[in-house]
This record gives sequence, structure tokens and C-alpha cells, in this order.
Amino acid sequence: MSFQLQTYSEIVISVKNIDAVLPIYTQQLGWDIFWRGKGDDSQISFWKLPPETETEEILLRFQGLPYGQIRLVQFENIAQKLIRPAGQTWDTGGILDIDLRTSDLLKVYQDLTDTGWHAYSRPITQTMGPFTVQEVLVKGHDEVVIALVHRSEPPHPNPFQLEGITSNVYLSAMIVRDLKTTAHFFINHLGFTSHNEITFKADKPETTMFGLPHNLADKTNIRLHIIGPTNNRDGLLDLVEIEGIMGEDFSENASPPNRGILMYRFPVNGINNYYDFIQKNGVKPVVNLQKIQLKPIGTVESFAVQSPDGVWLEFYEIHN
Repeated sequence: MSFQLQTYSEIVISVKNIDAVLPIYTQQLGWDIFWRGKGDDSQISFWKLPPETETEEILLRFQGLPYGQIRLVQFENIAQKLIRPAGQTWDTGGILDIDLRTSDLLKVYQDLTDTGWHAYSRPITQTMGPFTVQEVLVKGHDEVVIALVHRSEPPHPNPFQLEGITSNVYLSAMIVRDLKTTAHFFINHLGFTSHNEITFKADKPETTMFGLPHNLADKTNIRLHIIGPTNNRDGLLDLVEIEGIMGEDFSENASPPNRGILMYRFPVNGINNYYDFIQKNGVKPVVNLQKIQLKPIGTVESFAVQSPDGVWLEFYEIHN
């Protein structure tokens, strides 16, 4: 079968008040508005929502890049709940975070916390495999979590020579119930590529990025399986299992129109072949392949699936 998965074009974030949160992304994080407008009725139907539902949407780009974008969506005329209400880092289900690189982590961290965001821990430096990184998880509006990342060893290129945020969304993490099961789903059923597997824990009782109690930090394995739709390292997904710690599971909340980091959208070349491929692998779509208007892209053929942890994934191809 001939098809080609591409890097996620966008991460959709469902928000309560789109105008209130927009300055965070444009003024503080340095993103640009690429398009703003109402979502199409065909998209509402695609999500199986009542016809009176409407959306106000803003598509944001970083330095003109057409992948790793952020789409803010405000749903109207429909009840919503938070996807990960009061979520801890070890709670499973849905999407935990989006990752952004920064040249000055402490300044961006201070700027966000000054405007009401808060962190699971103070910024820390840790070694994961061949990389030494400074990182912090900050949570703000609609329970959205952003991982701010500065890689010190080896230094990461700063292609735009920027201060503050220096990347689009290059990575996004999910906390999963069973790493083996979820990795098998993405790799063997959806055809994703495995990039790296890392297991680590603290050397001693100390502060960790995930905000674990100090007495558990050196006893708890953090298992990561980094995957992507392609062989390149743009638009990776980080499947994370925190062993031995049980929290809430938010899988049932992780679908439209609920608020938070809602979904990934992946372009596909040859979507009809890909649609057949995933079904032959035993995947049952939650939304069947159909034509919709995806603004500002135009007419697309699209379908949706959910991961074992409820994560909503949409795949689409522009219809000519």
C-alpha cells in the first residue's frame, strides 16, 4: 500500500476564552496569527456534535513553519469539561504537554509564572541518554501544560537566532497506562516510527521535572518511548510511563469539545490507502473517512482514531 505519513501540522487546543489566552502565544511566546475565523459546519458534523455548535478558531504559526502549529479553538453553544482537571504529571489519558525550545529558559519561565502560570517543580537540569537538558513543566489556562526545554549538551542549533522561544511544537508528551501497549498501537497499528527508548530515575531523593515526592524520585523509573510519523525528528511524540505510581485516568475526557490540549492533526499522502492500512491492522476509526472543510486549508478527506489512552488523532489529505 502506498501512503506517506507526515509530521503533525497542528496541535489543537480547546480554550474557554480565545481572546483572553491569545496574548500568551503572540506576545509572550512569539507566535504569529496565520488565520482567524469560524470553523465550518462540516467539522462540527465530523465531531458528531449538535448542529448548533460553533467554533471560533485561530491558527498560529512560529516563524512561518507550516508544521508544529497551534490551533486555538473556542467552542460555543455546547457544554464542556476539562480534559485533565487538576491533573498531575502521573495521571494518564489525553495529552500532557507541548514542548517548546528556548534560549533562555529561566526568563521565559519567570515571564509565564508572573502572569499566573505555575510549575510542577522548579526548573531542573537532567541527563537523558546522550542529552543534558534544562527543563520545566508549566501549567496555565484550560490546564494546558507547556514543557520549556533548553538543551545544553550537545547545544541545540538556534536556526532563527532568536531569544526566548526558538521553536515550534517539536515534541508532545502523553502519560500512558501501559507503555508496551500504546507503543505497539502507534508503531504496529498506525505505522509510526520508533526513534528512541530511554529509562531513567533520579540518583538520589531530589526534585524531579515530574514533581514526584523526593522519597520516590530515586525509586521510580520514568520510561520513555519517542516515536514519530516519519524518520525525521520534526514533530515527535513522547510516550511516558511513570512506573509504580497510580493516579486518575482522563482517557474518557479526551475528545471534542472538551477543554485542554485536544488533538493532533497529521497530513497523509494517500489517505485512502492509509485508511485501509489501519483497519487491516485492527484499528476501528472513531470517525470514518469523509470530506470536510478544514479552514483555511480547504476541502480535505479526513478520519479520526483514538489511542489506548484516549488521545484523539486526526489524519487528513487535501482534496483536489
